[in-house]
Amino acid sequence: MKTPARSLTLMFLVICLAGQAAAEEACPPAEPKVPRGIVLRTALGTAIWTGEIGDSSEVGLGFTFGAGYEFFSWLAVEASWSTGFHDTNQPFPPSPGNFATHAFHFTSRFTLPLGAFDLFLRGGVGWTWSQPDILIRIEEFDAASRFSWLGGGGFSWHTPRRKVWIGLECNAIGSISSFGGIWIVSSAVLGVTL
Repeated sequence: MKTPARSLTLMFLVICLAGQAAAEEACPPAEPKVPRGIVLRTALGTAIWTGEIGDSSEVGLGFTFGAGYEFFSWLAVEASWSTGFHDTNQPFPPSPGNFATHAFHFTSRFTLPLGAFDLFLRGGVGWTWSQPDILIRIEEFDAASRFSWLGGGGFSWHTPRRKVWIGLECNAIGSISSFGGIWIVSSAVLGVTL
């Protein structure tokens, strides 16, 4: 014959286990504080050339569109398109004008997550070209597409608005072959994680 204490203990264990199972079904697993996955970003800022091209051009406006995938909190692959517009300050002739620089790169981004902040470095390869061929005194400057590298870094802050982040970044873009300068784009960034 079972004692009342044993029956109460058994009934208590059954109720606790049933309650725990119901709580697990009712509460989905907690989502990570900083979502990772597909990222889209746009950046706007200043662009400047160094070297011979920098001597013959003014500080300009640069913007970037990018998309990528974060495999882990510390590693992502990205593709980006950057465009910048610069006025010339070369001696006459020719008369002052302007030119645009375009770059398309595939990069890897390495991130150090610090709570809501990410510090990152990125590097990759792609193509760069400037047009029109307006800097006539620089022999390497022409409208031809060149194989190029990209290196940069910055930080981002994952805002309380889930999946939205903002940040600052600076990227340097240079040609593998001689081109007459390195293009530096410093930007404010707005991004989303899908």
